[in-house]
Amino acid sequence: MAKNKIEVRPKFYYDIKIETMLPAMITYRILAEDERQAIELIKNQSPVSIRHRLLGRKDLKIMVYLAGSNMLKFIKNLI
Repeated sequence: MAKNKIEVRPKFYYDIKIETMLPAMITYRILAEDERQAIELIKNQSPVSIRHRLLGRKDLKIMVYLAGSNMLKFIKNLI
């Protein structure tokens, strides 16, 4: 008699880092004398709010790691 063996593949946790071009509205609140000075001052400031639209994102590169480690398992360039 032949026994049917079902191979069960182990599951792992992964950390996934995605480089994207994300359409987002970043809002700064800057105290400046004019528009040009305000543009220069935002380089050193952190934003007040960020509203993003995930449906319009464009993924550039996907990197998959084993969870809790720095061992890279897979890279896919999407462009």
